Amino acid sequence: MSTTEELIDALNIMRQKFLNEKVKVAFKNWNKTMQYYFPDKDEHWNIKLINGIPEELEKGEVSNPEIRYEMDSDTFLAITRKELTGMKAYQQKKVKVKAKMPILMKLQKLDKL
Repeated sequence: MSTTEELIDALNIMRQKFLNEKVKVAFKNWNKTMQYYFPDKDEHWNIKLINGIPEELEKGEVSNPEIRYEMDSDTFLAITRKELTGMKAYQQKKVKVKAKMPILMKLQKLDKL
């Protein structure tokens, strides 16, 4: 099982993707909360976007996030290390995601980074 420090580093890598010039324009009007739940650690972590800019990582459960991911921490690390794609993890039922389809389609831009 991954350490909390590794998990926080990976979540911050995800946050930084929103600052990439290739995707920044696509997300510039986004005001959404992405919540990650890691059952193996029983931890919730949130990335809140204000006008597409990620705020500091926050620990804790929020009600009604626009995007909710659930996966174990090792799966998330594998995705951020590009050892596994998000789509493949989803198809293998390693990831559960809850969001509206247009949101999910837009988030695919991040997979290319």
